[in-house]
Amino acid sequence: MTLFDERPIRPMLAKTGKPFDNNDYFFEPKWDGLRAILFLQEGRVEFQNRNLRDATRSYPELQRISDRIRAKTAIIDGEVVVLRQDGIPDFGRLQARFGVDDPKRVDVLGKTTPVTYVGFDLLHLDGQDIIARPLVERKKRLKSIVKEGPYLLYGDHIEAEGTRFFKEATSRGFEGVIGKESHSQYVPGLRTDYWIKIKQVNTTDCVIVGFSEGEGARAATFGSLILAAYDEAGKLQHIGNVGGGFSNNTLVDLRRKLSRIEKKTATVEGPVDSPTPVTWVKPRLVVEVAYMALTNDRRLRFPRFERLRSDKVAMNCKLPT
Repeated sequence: MTLFDERPIRPMLAKTGKPFDNNDYFFEPKWDGLRAILFLQEGRVEFQNRNLRDATRSYPELQRISDRIRAKTAIIDGEVVVLRQDGIPDFGRLQARFGVDDPKRVDVLGKTTPVTYVGFDLLHLDGQDIIARPLVERKKRLKSIVKEGPYLLYGDHIEAEGTRFFKEATSRGFEGVIGKESHSQYVPGLRTDYWIKIKQVNTTDCVIVGFSEGEGARAATFGSLILAAYDEAGKLQHIGNVGGGFSNNTLVDLRRKLSRIEKKTATVEGPVDSPTPVTWVKPRLVVEVAYMALTNDRRLRFPRFERLRSDKVAMNCKLPT
């Protein structure tokens, strides 16, 4: 029996906000990676992804960090990232690690595209749950047990000066910052005001429910993706289409994935504006989209494709507010 078997943990989530200053908040870089809960027990580490699945075999190189955590048992929240030479996360390179199951291929990627685990919260330490203790205490304990080195970093923070830190972090290449109320407890699976994510542009996760027929150079792929998100009642609602931001390789890859989940009937109710015919698909694939604002009827204004998020599940895509 392992810690992972005993209690999988839903990662705490953050609401979206704008840069702010507050003496009661810590501010951390927003690491552009994959969320992962680390379980340490008997000299071995295991990882759980945000979908509560065991991701340990995906990162064999991270077994080397077990002796850098000064504890017998621990549960740590953090992010798996691929770092550039300047220490900035590179999500594009991390994508090479997505969905790789073949052990030989995983081992090769562990050498050519190694990951680093950034731990930023501590939930359990040597038999004691500290999930309800203030963040300031949890981070102090985490820092005391983490010995930084290859494959392992402590997720540090600054206090109060969120506006300045946001400018500095984004100028260096981070996608934003996270503000965390310093005396808050850890709330698994919930999105609260305790954590505020601040990014350079608005982004949201959307479910692909269809695609429009492509024309010209895109005749073999698609024109745009038909996007949706789940409302408060758990019903899919159309929130717009996105046709920009795709590389040629992404167009081909997405079209191949979409062809496997086509369906004959509409996935959402009501009209969908499209200049060309729409092919509907099962609501399985999740994409991250940047946008300027929301219209009054909760449609995305000027959306742009950012990336496919194979680490996220469709049911967690909620209507942006």
